[in-house]
Amino acid sequence: MEKILYALEDAIRSIVNEQVAIAEKRLKAEFSGLIDKTLDVIEAAKHIGISEKMIYRMCQEGRIPHERYGATGSRRPTIKFRLADLEAWRAEQRAANYFRREERAQ
Repeated sequence: MEKILYALEDAIRSIVNEQVAIAEKRLKAEFSGLIDKTLDVIEAAKHIGISEKMIYRMCQEGRIPHERYGATGSRRPTIKFRLADLEAWRAEQRAANYFRREERAQ
């Protein structure tokens, strides 16, 4: 009877290990594209839920993390955003707004 239990336990352990490995592989594939994804102004505006005009204004004022590409002094540089930077910035905005609300409540 003990041999049967050990064999069953080994079989279950093997199945679980296989399924975990498959799930890890799938999750890594899904999230690898999100971590380093680069967005343009239109995509960033859509992701955050604000207008493109607001994105340009925030970039001009240095209020949002972005990268500029193009000739020095160009009036129309290409502006790009890293998704990871935008998500970190959004977390900072939530925290700042939360603390302001807490201060007003006191």
